[in-house]
Amino acid sequence: MARHKHPFRIQLEFVPLSLLFGLISQLPLLVSRILSRALFAIVLAVMPKRRRLVDEQLAQCFPHLAAPERQDIARRSMAHLTRGLAVYPRIPFMTRAALDAIVEVEGFEHIEEALLRANGVITFTAHYGFWELMAIYVTHLYPKIAMVVRPLDNPLLDRMVTRVRGSGGGGVIDSRKVLREGMRLLRDNGILGVLIDQNFHKGGVFVNFFGRPAATNTLVPILARRTGCAVLPMHNVWRGEKIRIICEPPVTLSSNPDQATAIQEDTQKLTGYVERWIREDPSQWLWLHNRWKRRPLPGEIRPSFPAVSGGEPMHM
Repeated sequence: MARHKHPFRIQLEFVPLSLLFGLISQLPLLVSRILSRALFAIVLAVMPKRRRLVDEQLAQCFPHLAAPERQDIARRSMAHLTRGLAVYPRIPFMTRAALDAIVEVEGFEHIEEALLRANGVITFTAHYGFWELMAIYVTHLYPKIAMVVRPLDNPLLDRMVTRVRGSGGGGVIDSRKVLREGMRLLRDNGILGVLIDQNFHKGGVFVNFFGRPAATNTLVPILARRTGCAVLPMHNVWRGEKIRIICEPPVTLSSNPDQATAIQEDTQKLTGYVERWIREDPSQWLWLHNRWKRRPLPGEIRPSFPAVSGGEPMHM
């Protein structure tokens, strides 16, 4: 956590990144994209382990693809990421009209229908497309909404990012406080946004993700069972110069009478949605993230380790 960092290191990280953040927000968008792409190429050049991680994860998830095809996915994934980096610092200065000009939505009637039930809504998503812009855009539309975040280990950078995330009027809930604050929001018929494709360092359960055990947070099914809220899959994709945000129908949770088994089944089911999205367009996912970093210890995987269902079909 940030308290373990020396103040000098905190400043050393913050000052150049905050200056770069300000510069990108002021430059013409095309120049910002070129700059973001160049800087990211430099970062990858000095971080060969990250480049190898991308290659290894793509090879493990798509072994049927030839190396040039996987390299093309990696290239397009980096292009999507740097395109988002060029836009991100500008978001607090963008009007609703400017956001509407680059965002298309699909399936938002599922949110409206869920809110009519007055039990709250959880939207779960992944590091896919331009997930940060998607979250901020949705906060412009609904008054009671918050996203769950894992705080950065540099408090100055964390405050800078939090200002962007809150620029649409939504709240930010520290992942360490989400059970209490998330329950309060849902019981007030609010919307809680959760990323479910992060490596989970301790606790949670292991589920099948691309045929490999992935440590996964059980927050969504736990909160849904305690509040009766709707659980909606939501993701977004780059489509040319626009972002298309897609909300799917609510997930039907497990009816297994054993709570631990039901939560395992629910977590697997939600992960199936993420895998389906990635298989539809793998270039939209953040392959730089080490999703399978934590390895299971003996006994951590249930004997009935299930196959990935791919999520429920979309009905749009």
